[in-house]
Amino acid sequence: MKPFDKKGLMSVLAAFLLISLTACGTTVKNYTIDSNPKGVLVVAQPQEGHASILVNGSLVQRETNLCETPSKVSARLMSDTAKVTLTAEKRGYMSSTYELNKDSAEAIFFDLKKIDGVPAATFKKEDLASGRFFLLPAYVEVTIQSGLGRVVKFEQSPDDSRRVTEELNAALIKNVSGTNKQIHQALIDGSMKTDWQNLSLNLNKYLLKLNPNRLQHYSLPPYVTANVEGFKPFIERYGNQPGNEKPYLVYVWNRCITETKGRQIGNLLLSGVGPAVSAVSRSYLYDPAAFLPNTATLVFIYVIDAKTSEVVHIEQRVFPDITNIDALNALAGAMGKFPVIDEKSK
Repeated sequence: MKPFDKKGLMSVLAAFLLISLTACGTTVKNYTIDSNPKGVLVVAQPQEGHASILVNGSLVQRETNLCETPSKVSARLMSDTAKVTLTAEKRGYMSSTYELNKDSAEAIFFDLKKIDGVPAATFKKEDLASGRFFLLPAYVEVTIQSGLGRVVKFEQSPDDSRRVTEELNAALIKNVSGTNKQIHQALIDGSMKTDWQNLSLNLNKYLLKLNPNRLQHYSLPPYVTANVEGFKPFIERYGNQPGNEKPYLVYVWNRCITETKGRQIGNLLLSGVGPAVSAVSRSYLYDPAAFLPNTATLVFIYVIDAKTSEVVHIEQRVFPDITNIDALNALAGAMGKFPVIDEKSK
């Protein structure tokens, strides 16, 4: 019999977990979710300390877009005590919440109150094709993974974060000054340079709270100037230039997971010894996945309307570990072609 590969084994384990959960959960209910006005986004979030919910056959364990109203949803709570918060939101209306539990009625209705003076969400991703982009200094957070096999530790490295941030920004300057006329390096000079250093951490905190799938549905537009003090001068510089009908600021935030040399060498040795040991000792469980490289860079690309400061688009990409100079240059090269982004897997 052919043994399971890693993907096959994970599929079997996931199926087993799903069967186990459904066996001990409540009965399936078919919920009708509606609202005034129509077209409201409903987001599901299991409450902390409570079991998850199975929706249309998929397990929901974190904040997840459930549906847009009106809609019918088949759901099973994973225990009699499970509680799930449903949040309904639409641009220009106050959001509303509903606690879903085993006693909830199968007809759920949200009546949202209108907020006067809020502009409608008009951005479409196709707008990027004709936009003009100004790239702000990027930020890299480097986390170092140490230990062997499954016994690992993750620690953020300020020194490596600072070094890789500087290297990435230097590479971006070279690539953005190429032949692409759509994207340009944002000019940050004089007092603006000091201002940027002071506000960038607050900018990170605000942007990382935003959900890419909810940008068009938040009750109020996600204006950076309303949430990050000191950002207005950057908007004024690029939003008021004549001839720029669709000016955007682009900010790239990266989380890079890298390994220590000791982990790389140790895992390489153990991955060779593991099969031999498991062959002679049934008490030794060899898990090949524990010794595979577990490094990558999660890239968030935030597109900010330079006329209003609204965050209109967020792209998420995965690149290799950019502490490696080749991977770093690949990311910088990809950004030089924005808004067309190609992920580099090698």
